[in-house]
Amino acid sequence: MQNILVILDKPKHEQIALERALELAQKSGAKLQLVSFVYEPVVSIPMLSGSILNITDQIQKERGRWLDALKQEYTFPEGSSAEVIWHHDIPSWTLEYLADNQIDLVVKTAQKQYGRGGFGSIDWRLIESLPTPLWLAVSTHWIKRDRIVAALDPAVENTLHVELNQRALKLGEQFGKLLEAELEAVACVPATDEIKDLDKFREQAGALLQAVDKVIADSGVDCKKTHFVTGKPAAEVNRVVDRNKARMILVGRGVRKGPKGFLLGNTAERILGRANTDILIVP
Repeated sequence: MQNILVILDKPKHEQIALERALELAQKSGAKLQLVSFVYEPVVSIPMLSGSILNITDQIQKERGRWLDALKQEYTFPEGSSAEVIWHHDIPSWTLEYLADNQIDLVVKTAQKQYGRGGFGSIDWRLIESLPTPLWLAVSTHWIKRDRIVAALDPAVENTLHVELNQRALKLGEQFGKLLEAELEAVACVPATDEIKDLDKFREQAGALLQAVDKVIADSGVDCKKTHFVTGKPAAEVNRVVDRNKARMILVGRGVRKGPKGFLLGNTAERILGRANTDILIVP
């Protein structure tokens, strides 16, 4: 890992994304590209924009001074950069930047909106569109253990799903080594209580667990434990993560063939919407 793009929080906010990125950079040797977004919507109104040019310049200078103060507060890796970005749309700017620059990871503080699908619209657009792994960090009051959990898709007869599972496992192993955290996996079979009680289902679930274990083994990743659960994935996967006080959950974007390529599946969306800890989106 060489280059990390960090989307900073606004001034006076806790800089959660920056702290996560600094921890990772210190252990990986990566450089940080810090960006702080500012924008005044009124500039898009032609008859009014001319009257506020001085104000927009002042806004950018004030943010620049804040960045300078941030450099004094934190110790950044050598070769890192920080700049103020005047742009009205963070996801579109980020996509353009990634197309022109070699970035290994994007880190941003999650804008949690409880009761609205978990995240704000900017976060969802980043989740659904970035071609680079995305780390959305949250501030939690409960103690996190040095544990990372990869949420696996149990549809292991599908080659695309197997490949996505293995990408998640390998990225989880990479982060586990850097953060000195153990990697575990969780796979949830969506099943009602009536189905779970059927003898035939239990027999086939056992075979499926073996198939999931084979996917993990074939990845060559050292996975300390596999949690195999049944029920509603959003609830059960997050229950495993919360119960084990994991510091991060890895979720892959659903896979579809054709021009739409990799998209966020409904199950992944529900799991993310109920996540209480940091998430890492695996493209």
